[in-house]
Amino acid sequence: MAKFDAKILAKYGFLGGRPKSFKSPNEMMAKMGEFLSHAESRVKEIVDKNGDSHWVNNPAPITLEDFCCFAGITKTCFYDYAKKPEYKSLCNNFRQVVEAYWVRQCAEGNAGNKADFILKNAFSGDWKDSKDVTLGGEVAVMPKVTVDGVELDVNIGEAVGNDNTSPDIA
Repeated sequence: MAKFDAKILAKYGFLGGRPKSFKSPNEMMAKMGEFLSHAESRVKEIVDKNGDSHWVNNPAPITLEDFCCFAGITKTCFYDYAKKPEYKSLCNNFRQVVEAYWVRQCAEGNAGNKADFILKNAFSGDWKDSKDVTLGGEVAVMPKVTVDGVELDVNIGEAVGNDNTSPDIA
């Protein structure tokens, strides 16, 4: 097996794993602020009914996935940062910002808005549909059978004789 020079491997990033994406919570907070500013300042070209085009401010949806893409990290990496004590409150606050965005989307109720679906599936807590099921009454497994005023003890095993034929009825 060939021997490799550790200096060459380190130079090209093959030793020690990937460097941290954020060296401090302040650096992560700055990136979050940059992302939110970027999302709020998005403009789109809108064509009106006369065929004229206009550029209008149309804020981008705020999602955790979009932030991770913007920051060049994976969601797993974000959740790993959230486990670290120094980043925990920052990551929780950002998740609250994202959740608040989708709550506002629900409140606005725009046509085609899938905000309620996103809240139910992306966030824990009170966003799940609840279903109350109340059962009452009596469940009869086998009905009572009466023949000539005599109540029969219904047992399916007695309906077939030992030789798989019907029993003799006298």
